[in-house]
Amino acid sequence: MPALATLTSLLIALNYWGWQEYYLGIALGLIWLLLTCWLIGGRMNQLATYRIERLAWGLIITTSIISLTASILFYFNLFNTIATFSLAALLPWLGTAKKLENEPKSTSSNSWTQFLTSSLIALLYLALALIIFLLLNSSATGEAIRTPWAVVPPVCFILIGLLAGLILFLARTKLSPIWLIPFYLIFLSLLINIYPLGYGFDPFIHQASEKLLATTGTISPKPFYYLGQYTLVNFWAQILNLSIKTIDTWLVPLLAALIIPITTFSFTQKITAAKPLLLLLPLAPLLFTLSDFTYTTPQGLAYLFVLITILAIATRRLGVNIPSILLWLFSLAAVFTHPLAGLPLLGILIIWWLKEYGFNLKNKKLWRVLAISGTALIVPLSFAVMSWLAPSAASIKFSADLWVNLRRLFNNIIYHLPFLPRFIDLPDSIYLWGRPITLIFIILAFIGYWLARKNYKPLEFIGQVAILPFIGFLILSLFFTFPNLPPNEQDFYTIRLWDITLLLLWPLVILGLYWLAKKILPLFKHDTSWILAGSLVLVASFYLTYPRLDIWHRDTAYNTTTYDMAAVRLIEQEAQNSPYVVLANQAVAAAAVNEFGFSQYYQGHFYYPLPTGTNPLYQVYLNAAERGLPTRDIIAPAADLGISQVFLVLNRYWADYDTLSKVAKDEADTWWQIADGRITVYRYDF
Repeated sequence: MPALATLTSLLIALNYWGWQEYYLGIALGLIWLLLTCWLIGGRMNQLATYRIERLAWGLIITTSIISLTASILFYFNLFNTIATFSLAALLPWLGTAKKLENEPKSTSSNSWTQFLTSSLIALLYLALALIIFLLLNSSATGEAIRTPWAVVPPVCFILIGLLAGLILFLARTKLSPIWLIPFYLIFLSLLINIYPLGYGFDPFIHQASEKLLATTGTISPKPFYYLGQYTLVNFWAQILNLSIKTIDTWLVPLLAALIIPITTFSFTQKITAAKPLLLLLPLAPLLFTLSDFTYTTPQGLAYLFVLITILAIATRRLGVNIPSILLWLFSLAAVFTHPLAGLPLLGILIIWWLKEYGFNLKNKKLWRVLAISGTALIVPLSFAVMSWLAPSAASIKFSADLWVNLRRLFNNIIYHLPFLPRFIDLPDSIYLWGRPITLIFIILAFIGYWLARKNYKPLEFIGQVAILPFIGFLILSLFFTFPNLPPNEQDFYTIRLWDITLLLLWPLVILGLYWLAKKILPLFKHDTSWILAGSLVLVASFYLTYPRLDIWHRDTAYNTTTYDMAAVRLIEQEAQNSPYVVLANQAVAAAAVNEFGFSQYYQGHFYYPLPTGTNPLYQVYLNAAERGLPTRDIIAPAADLGISQVFLVLNRYWADYDTLSKVAKDEADTWWQIADGRITVYRYDF
């Protein structure tokens, strides 16, 4: 079988360089992927009991190997098409074609009626999942909206509730985790369906970098981060014969939908083999919102590596012989993808290694103290070093104003406490679950830690190391500020250490849920009761996972639209090859990056505003569109970059648009309207 996979990789290369048949390339890529994941997943035969488990673990390992190897090759200027196909040819030989050792035997149902009922519900479940996916896809919009719920039909919530009820019902009779994947895929793909052009600002930046790597073979200067994603996207684009945008868009949501339920299932099997808990517990991650896995960023991919690693460590500590080299592989892939997540994870792995293998090490206690303190301090120290090397958005400054920092931290805590609704309506009901969701998570982690100390002693380690990133979070929150970030974004970096802490607690949360479910489920007289309750909570979590605009929560960002794309193309045309800069919001800046990449810099600054804290155009734009009026005096500092043409872009949805537009028309030298006035572009000549 390894030879067949290698032969497939050679055919992929021939199609890439010679035949260039689109659908043949996709088919060959998928065949190679399945063969390689099956072979490499064979290294996890002691853990995997189902074929989908073996394939999922094979996908995890394959992805990590590619991410790490390709990143290293990049630093030596060796990452290219030849390296991609060479790696594809060699990868299958790292696996094994051995059959599953512990594959469960199929058992007949108690009666023909039960078998028929279960089969019909399974078919209904798959059909309903397909209907929901198509319904969401048909709701796609090119208009500017602040939340996907503005265009999702209300009937979708009913259908999601029915789908949740069906998967909960199937948990009573089915054991294979393959049934979890369609539900996860629906849950995590909403943004992809609703925003065909893309969602957010960061994905456009990363896609432009990936395209730059694809066309030039390098990125200059060589970055110390994000390469784990950039090289991975380029690898898959060539192997699967798909565009960079397609691969990037689906990378994290699809990997998360395939990997999170399976790795959670693998861990759950070491706690219980009883129905329905074996399939119920792997649904738990959806309850606590997986927003970071709904679109692709290096941060989301690194978080996925963190979650996989901690679940693998927990499963190994319960007696499964997961090769330790895989744990190092996952953590190093996380480091190359996003050091903010990867470095604490690498520190935790060093602590684990000292605990498992450091018996004969000289000065073992000293090494443990260094590893523990280093893991807690690695991120604050990294920010300090970066601040010393060069100013950026990540620059930090010591803050002696402890009271202000404590108050900001306290306000964040208050937001996650339970509340008593003013009156019971739908939003209040949802936020009765949504507001205290983090508090519930932590309580479950404490229950899990208590249970670990009683019955699962090896899992105590998880609770002990999870606190280390939290220490780094407190240090940054209480004693440092980010001077190049606006006041409302001071938590932009520090909150990620809190996110990592929560990810590390996942094995204990699953353990706590297991204890709670054993206590609560018997209290329901009929299965219908807990299925209905679980369905309602899953629907609420689905709503809470995405941007919202309701009485309790107001997301302010708008998506990039076709009108934004038209605006940046018009500006490029009207500039007539002369240098220019643009003052615009993030949606328009994202459109420019999408259309023209990183084409123009003046005095080291990108020619559109970037909210990095060091781009002067961003502050000029805020002064013109938010804090003042777009007069020539306010616009003039943008021309200090040595540019005579300054364009201002105002979207109709912007606050005070009418007032701003009136002033801009009087002050600008000329102006244009796009799409019946949805966007107005003004040019100031200096």
